[in-house]
Amino acid sequence: MCVDELIGKFFESEKEHMIITDTEGELVWKSEFFPYSFDQIMEDINSGHEECEEWELLDTEQRVSLKARRMKIEHDGKEYLCCHFTDVTEYSMLTKEALAYTKNLAEISAFQSQIVQLMSDRYDSFMPALADYCSAKELMMYCETDGYITKSVYNGTMTRTRLEYSSETEDVFSCKRDEKRGGYLCLLSSITENRRYCVFAKLTPSFKMDNFLDISAFNVLSLFIENSILREKIVYESEHDGLTGLYNKGKYMAMKSAGFGDPDSIAVFNFDVNNLKYINDSFGHERGDELIIKAAKSIHAVVSDNVFGFRMGGDEYLIVAANVSEKEALDIRRRWELALEEENNSGYIHCVMACGMQYGEGDYDYDELYHKADALMYLDKKARKDKGQTSHLRV
Repeated sequence: MCVDELIGKFFESEKEHMIITDTEGELVWKSEFFPYSFDQIMEDINSGHEECEEWELLDTEQRVSLKARRMKIEHDGKEYLCCHFTDVTEYSMLTKEALAYTKNLAEISAFQSQIVQLMSDRYDSFMPALADYCSAKELMMYCETDGYITKSVYNGTMTRTRLEYSSETEDVFSCKRDEKRGGYLCLLSSITENRRYCVFAKLTPSFKMDNFLDISAFNVLSLFIENSILREKIVYESEHDGLTGLYNKGKYMAMKSAGFGDPDSIAVFNFDVNNLKYINDSFGHERGDELIIKAAKSIHAVVSDNVFGFRMGGDEYLIVAANVSEKEALDIRRRWELALEEENNSGYIHCVMACGMQYGEGDYDYDELYHKADALMYLDKKARKDKGQTSHLRV
């Protein structure tokens, strides 16, 4: 039998990868250079693949995956089976890796979708999604925020704590990505818009470190934090007075339109700084700015979650206190007076402010309260002027 003629009808080359049998499975020919485990492959050929043209098998001795192709060929009135074997080990490995990658990609995509949905929230709102994605029992985030540091902790519930600068917080910000500290792994450590931030995960047996090491997860989280910080900065600057840090008039108008949340009671405080124009004209706007800032600090001293401080423009300020009793409103005024007195114990400027206050509860008219407080402020301003009380530079 001419083997070249016979196998040429099946494959023109690669004779060493072929086996020829008769229709009963008896060997007719094989190359002396056949690279695979002959006995194992003959057993496989005769184990139920009679009707198959293609199948896959594993050569356990050579540790390779093979693809078999078989064709019936007639020669000199007889039928033969030509079997060709191809090493597909690398392809099989790539397929497995692709399947694993596809599964991981699905997890990453789900994580990214969660993060994108949170884009309008504050910078630490990603933490529940990240905890779920990495099976983290606890996450911590430190972020610089306008003169202090916010520590966010998520362990099923979110808590936020305001911290002062210290050697401990500086040590936290010195951590690098993938660095381990006290049972925690640093996942992120960076700076954006001059605000440092870092994220830590508690190292537990359930924590899936590989999930976060994926560059896609790392990138989407970094982008989210930096965009959220930038968004907060933009929102902050649009709502706050640049010199004093109090809410600006635009924010006041927006809160007024929303009825300040429709509280059951409300207190309105109108303020005016005495002698600002004289200070500006006589000593320059730098001294005038000091007067404005000193006045604002006294208002900052009493603001809280339900007590809002505004710089309305120039030397005019406003406080609106929601859901307070009349006694609490009077206490706010007393604490403001003490804060201004304390501010006047230092610096070049002595600040005098006039104040008018009105309180309402139940079916009150906010605009009416505002105008009455404004009128009382002007009466207080005149009374202080008559007493010779005015803002001035210290001698």
